[in-house]
Amino acid sequence: MARSRYVVLSAQQVDPLSWFTGPYLPLALSGLIFVSGAVITATSWSTSEHPWLQLAGLLLNVIAALLIHVRTRPLQRPIGWGTGTLALATSILGLVLSALDYRGTELNLNLWWGPAAPAIILLCLSPYLPARTMWVLGSATTIVTVGASMAILYPVNDYVGPVMTAVMIGFPVVMATAASTLFAYSLVSTMLPMLESPSRIMVVGQQARDEAVAELEHKTVARLIGRARPFLESVADAGRVTPEDRALAGQLARRLRDDLITQASESWLDSIASTSRLVVVDPDRLARLMTNAQRTAVLAMLRAILESPEADSDSLMIELRRAPDGSTAAAISMDLALPEGRRIMHFAPYYLTLKTAVDDLEFDRDRLTFRIPPRN
Repeated sequence: MARSRYVVLSAQQVDPLSWFTGPYLPLALSGLIFVSGAVITATSWSTSEHPWLQLAGLLLNVIAALLIHVRTRPLQRPIGWGTGTLALATSILGLVLSALDYRGTELNLNLWWGPAAPAIILLCLSPYLPARTMWVLGSATTIVTVGASMAILYPVNDYVGPVMTAVMIGFPVVMATAASTLFAYSLVSTMLPMLESPSRIMVVGQQARDEAVAELEHKTVARLIGRARPFLESVADAGRVTPEDRALAGQLARRLRDDLITQASESWLDSIASTSRLVVVDPDRLARLMTNAQRTAVLAMLRAILESPEADSDSLMIELRRAPDGSTAAAISMDLALPEGRRIMHFAPYYLTLKTAVDDLEFDRDRLTFRIPPRN
């Protein structure tokens, strides 16, 4: 079961902190596509019948890479099949335009930028899509790239047969598919066991949780002792117990019992809310079902939000609802005035910690959502 997750999670999902600090891979590769393609187009300008088709094809590939860059900005929803398919389809359309321009010419396939463009787009997608998705998209891209190119260009010349032509066209895409799939699988299979180990999960936020629990316990004990102490001191000073003392002791015992019952019925989130301006919406008391690791990660994130000087602490709310599959759907709403860069740097460590303890974690500007799987 654990190994099956290696092919359905992306590198960004298991190690979001790394991709927060280095989100410019698609931009860099889009520049590579344009520069290399422009150089090759310039050198074959006399061979090309309609050079503007080459420039249009290059522009489409740059647009495909920019699409990936825009959709993979930090704290956005993870991309999926739709974005990957759209980016690759745009790139293949650029390849088709280039092939139409070169049709009927003495094209040197070794110098053609067309097949390399979808291969680079696959590399752009590799940190953001799971290995299984990369394999399917890469295989489909290989088939379409080879099929479309062969249909338009073959025969290229009298010296290269159909098999060799197909191999030369498909080689860059095949290699990119293998490399991107292996990259996604190897990174996820290496990082996921490390991030899910108990020692890693409990490091960040454990001290904060212990301090908060200790503080709440001290306040509770002090409040209970504060109610009972004057009465006990008065009885000790009098040296005897009167009927009035017995009646007062009964009333005091009932009050202490009610306090203890209320304290026991409160969740740990309710206790935190009583000492801060956090609003808790948990009608089914689902916070009690969280594991220690999940409580630690959620508490660390809440404290990070409360301690942010640009956050409106009056607007902080956490809501827990039971999902049909037995899991718990959770959402943290906040009002932040932080710009994107500072928000990323402030919350990235807590986001990464929370990512190791919950599923389907997503973070936009003012709302963080995640799912807590049912306990076995």
